[in-house]
Amino acid sequence: MKYIFGILFLFTSFFCASYAQKNEVLATKKMCIIPKGNYKPFFVTKNNKPLEVAAFKMDEYAVTNAEFLEFVKANPTWTKSKVNRLFADTNYLRYWEGDTVIGIKNKNIHHSPVVNVSWFAAQAYCKWKKKRLPTVAEWELAGNGLPKSNKISSLTEYILGWYKKPNLPVLPNVKTTYQNALGLYDMHGLIWEWTFNFNSFIGNGDSRGNTEDEQKAFCAAGSINVNDRKDYAGFLRFSYRGSLKGNYCIANLGFRCAMDIN
Repeated sequence: MKYIFGILFLFTSFFCASYAQKNEVLATKKMCIIPKGNYKPFFVTKNNKPLEVAAFKMDEYAVTNAEFLEFVKANPTWTKSKVNRLFADTNYLRYWEGDTVIGIKNKNIHHSPVVNVSWFAAQAYCKWKKKRLPTVAEWELAGNGLPKSNKISSLTEYILGWYKKPNLPVLPNVKTTYQNALGLYDMHGLIWEWTFNFNSFIGNGDSRGNTEDEQKAFCAAGSINVNDRKDYAGFLRFSYRGSLKGNYCIANLGFRCAMDIN
C-alpha cells in the first residue's frame, strides 16, 4: 500500500510540476514601459519631421493561443463557428480543432503566438483586456530596440534573414527568439504583428492624429520618397502592412497589446 501511495505521490508531483511549467508563461506576463521617443516615418512627408511618440506600455510578448482561448470562451461571438465573416475570413483560427479546442493534433501550441486572427479580432481582444493595439509608430519605435544578447551582431541582417525563411508549420513558443533592450520578446523573428493603423503606412505612422499624407497611393516608384533607401527590412514591413485588409487571417500574422500611460 505504501508503495502504491508513493507512486501516486510521484505521479501527482510530476503532473503538477508539468502543468505549472506549461502555464508559467501566462502567469508571468507583464507589460514593458516604452519611453517616449522620436520616430521618423518610413516615407517622406510634407514637413518630414520625426514624430514624437509619447511613452506607452506594450505586452512583453505576443498574445498566445491559450490567452486567446480565454477570450473566445468569454466572447462566444468570436469563436470559429460564430464569427461574422465581415470581421474575419474563412482562415480564422484555421489550425484550431474546434471553437474551444486549440491546436494541431499531437502538437502543444498553447504558448505559441495566436495567428490566423483578423485585425477586428485583435482589436476586440485588446479592448476586452482594457488595452489597445499599438500604432505603427509605437510598434516601430519599440521594434527598433537593440537585442540584449550580443549573439545578434546586426538587427537588420537578423530581420532580413528571418524574412527569407518559409513559414513554419508549427510556431515555437513565445519568448524563444530574442529579448530587446526594452524588455520585449520576439519583436522580429517569430511572427508579423497587427498594428492599429496598419493601412496608413505611408503617413506619419499614427492615425490618431495627422492624416494629410496618408492618402497617397503606394507603388514601386514610391521607394524614391523614402527616408532611408537602404532600409530594406522597413520597406518589406510597410509594403506588407499596406497589402492587408482588416478581415484577413494569415498564418504568420498575430498581435500584442499596448496601453497608454496615464
